[in-house]
Amino acid sequence: MFKTGYELQQELKKIREEGELNPVKLGFKTWDDWDNNKLLMMSRGSWVLIGGEPHHGKTYFTNELVMQLMEIHDFKVALISTESGNVAKVFSTFYGMYAGKHYSRIRSDMKVNQYAMNDDEKAISEKFINEHLWVFEQNQTLKDYQSIKNVYKQVAEAEKKFGIKYDCVVIDPIYDIDGFEPKAEAVKEILTYIDYQCEISNRIDIVVNHVSETAKYVDKSGNRRKYRAGADEFYGGKNNQRKAKLQILVERPIPNTENSIDEEYVAENQTNVHVLKAKPEGVAKMGTYKIYYDWKSRRYYEKFEDGTTAFSQNSTMSNRGEVVERQSVMEITATPNDAFNISPQDDASLRYSLITDDDDDLPF
Repeated sequence: MFKTGYELQQELKKIREEGELNPVKLGFKTWDDWDNNKLLMMSRGSWVLIGGEPHHGKTYFTNELVMQLMEIHDFKVALISTESGNVAKVFSTFYGMYAGKHYSRIRSDMKVNQYAMNDDEKAISEKFINEHLWVFEQNQTLKDYQSIKNVYKQVAEAEKKFGIKYDCVVIDPIYDIDGFEPKAEAVKEILTYIDYQCEISNRIDIVVNHVSETAKYVDKSGNRRKYRAGADEFYGGKNNQRKAKLQILVERPIPNTENSIDEEYVAENQTNVHVLKAKPEGVAKMGTYKIYYDWKSRRYYEKFEDGTTAFSQNSTMSNRGEVVERQSVMEITATPNDAFNISPQDDASLRYSLITDDDDDLPF
């Protein structure tokens, strides 16, 4: 059906008076620094595609965005995750992120966790998260339970059941959705359906994906490294780039803590967030945004040019001041390897393969 501008005067007036975006700003100050060519936010009615290699922190980063949306904008979030394990464990993770402390009183080595939240913090965290987060429980006995249409059907039924309207649906990972295979038409159909659902519901949905294996090169020091994945190298092919609105690559760079003129300093807990595509126009600026993972709170923080640090604004973490970066990682319950879900043996193997090996055994 064709329309003329005469039929859209109300919508056009809103665009003229309020702008083309329905912006949702995030909590990092360095992501809202127009003068320094830095801008990263979201817009209602569109969706975000987040990708990265295995063990690069895609889910941790996604969880940080979810926390900021809930804390800053009072978002109601539906989480569909096939990689986060037991639903109760998912909730315990978010309880811990809200409090900035571990939920469990017992560490993985069965010793008492001195960094666990107290009972008052537990009650406050549970109340907030339980009023903002709903987690989709898998049921593999049902036919087509993991099809994209059934996912959004479940979302609609949950809204009716609980008398709410979700502001965000998270699908992590997208390649577990039935039919999402490296075939152009199948991928296009699923991503088009997500785009349509966001538009008609005025939501911001978040989709998490892997990236394909990239080629290797030899750096100035003679070490073999991998090229960073491009926008068209997400699992499923170029339709990811074509259909995505805001497309982000999460990279956990190899640390370089030596003071060298030739090579950039890379902190052990650094994560590079690369904006590969930004739609609608004005929602973000292309480029790299550095954030840092705090092992103790399991939250990310930002670092400013003067060396000071801060957690997300308007969050429960914002009043904690600077991150104690000098604290020994060995004194913290979650080590870097635990934080990124990777064993020391796997970590050593992964780093060796990134630098020296032609066959890295990654799945894509």
